[in-house]
Amino acid sequence: AALSCGIYQGLPVADLDYDEDSVADTDGNFVMTGSGKLVEIQATAEGAAFDEAEFQTLMDLAKTGIAELVALQKQAVGL
Repeated sequence: AALSCGIYQGLPVADLDYDEDSVADTDGNFVMTGSGKLVEIQATAEGAAFDEAEFQTLMDLAKTGIAELVALQKQAVGL
């Protein structure tokens, strides 16, 4: 599963929509397996540079959000 996370108006946000993404200070895309292993991470400072703590916050948001997505996907297919 994949999830976009970013820093929008100074706040970390999961699942950015187009309007948020287009003006976010930082934008990241996170792809993980169903077991939580990393497949891909791409993050860009679009409006302002970000530090390691902000990156970790985005990573934590992504891990939580992707776990929720995986649970919903499994439920949808009856697993």
